[in-house]
Amino acid sequence: MATIVCSNVNGSNIQVNGRTIKAPPGSSITIDGDKIIIGDNELVIKDKVINISIEGTVGSASTSSGSIKVTGSSGNLTTSSGDISVGGNASNITTMSGDVDVQGSVSGNISTMSGDVSHH
Repeated sequence: MATIVCSNVNGSNIQVNGRTIKAPPGSSITIDGDKIIIGDNELVIKDKVINISIEGTVGSASTSSGSIKVTGSSGNLTTSSGDISVGGNASNITTMSGDVDVQGSVSGNISTMSGDVSHH
């Protein structure tokens, strides 16, 4: 199971494997194993790979296995195995095995050991 941690989620809708969760401004989201925790709320999922899509901006997000998609801007994004896509500006992006696509500017570094980097 993957572990995902998102911080400073600015009132965004978060999609995790097709389920949409509304995150209060400034909230943190932790996805650990089969549990999604947003503040006092907890959801249980049974999928092996977790793909996360953030509709808005996020301070940071990381996952051990799965893709990260942010429609707005982001801070640091990290995944061991999965693609990372950012619709706005990004800070630092790291993936061990996956493609990186950033639509806006990058204020830090982009790193992938096995994947393509696309910056528009």
